Amino acid sequence: MCAKQIAIDIGTSNTLIFVKGQGIVLQEPTVVSININNNKILAVGYEAQKMIGKTPMNIEVIKPLKFGSIDQFDIAKAMLEKFIERVGEGKKFFNTFSRAKVLVGVPSGVTQVERKGIEEVIREAGAKQVMVVKSVVAAAIGSGASINKPKITFIVDIGGGTTDIAAITLGGILVENSIKVGGNNFDTAIIQYLKKQYNVNIGDMTAENIKIKIGDALGVEDLEIEATGQNLTTGLPVPVNITSKEILKAIEQPLSKIILAIKKVIEQCPPESAADILENGVLLTGGSSLLKNFDILLQRELKIQVTRVQDPLLIVIQGLGITLDHLDLLNSMMLEYNARDIQDINNNRKESKPKE
Repeated sequence: MCAKQIAIDIGTSNTLIFVKGQGIVLQEPTVVSININNNKILAVGYEAQKMIGKTPMNIEVIKPLKFGSIDQFDIAKAMLEKFIERVGEGKKFFNTFSRAKVLVGVPSGVTQVERKGIEEVIREAGAKQVMVVKSVVAAAIGSGASINKPKITFIVDIGGGTTDIAAITLGGILVENSIKVGGNNFDTAIIQYLKKQYNVNIGDMTAENIKIKIGDALGVEDLEIEATGQNLTTGLPVPVNITSKEILKAIEQPLSKIILAIKKVIEQCPPESAADILENGVLLTGGSSLLKNFDILLQRELKIQVTRVQDPLLIVIQGLGITLDHLDLLNSMMLEYNARDIQDINNNRKESKPKE
């Protein structure tokens, strides 16, 4: 029996699994609930996410990844095992995973130690072989960019914990940067704003919901939402009305950090690449790029065309899925492809597109 070929995009906010021949088989929040008295895993993914802020003293809800890297090894391993069991064939699939070749995406700024940590979690979960590729390269492949040519593909991947920025050409990364700023920072900024302005404390889920419902990187629409929080003086629940313009004010700092990081990468590119960047523009990916008008804000700030890819939440796992047909071209110790490998992959894109 041939070994299964599996791709995993394990991120700060979400984990996705792709199985060759089946497509994307799992998309769940990277969240775990645990009984701290006996260290028993109670729930993972959406089930655990529903428990945030609503657990008794003996139950803790944990996000085992921070800034795209493993923060709590044992919990991340247990979570991944639960996800694997949940996929389609349950225990049968788990047994198959033990013989699988697994391709995993990692942030650009990951250190050797952090990369090894991600590999080890997947191996401990039972994988036979683990290969690693930078997520920005996978995103570029998933978007269909011709990154094997001597032209710049400039990509910005905004996740929950990190923003990865890279200029890719001839199958390699010309210039890159990764900052520990992402969608989670938007949520934290909203929480801090409400504390300061209204003396009200809200939870992470409420902050994220506010961001999704009325968050606007330009603040052009006059939207309003009522949220319920806890008065910091009385401890009692209170409603608070907040507008989209206030949300923009709250998240200005993390937005500015992302814009500054993008500008720095562009500045570090050789002068000869300027025409390519101006012509090809910027590809915007990642779940946090879905903030309303984020692409337009970047376009105004950079004076360059910015295109948000279709399905930005799925683009990395789709790119990893395409690459599963070319695992023989990858060295498991490398974080990126060489030019010939990328050319082979892109030449075969039509035959290896993932099934939806």
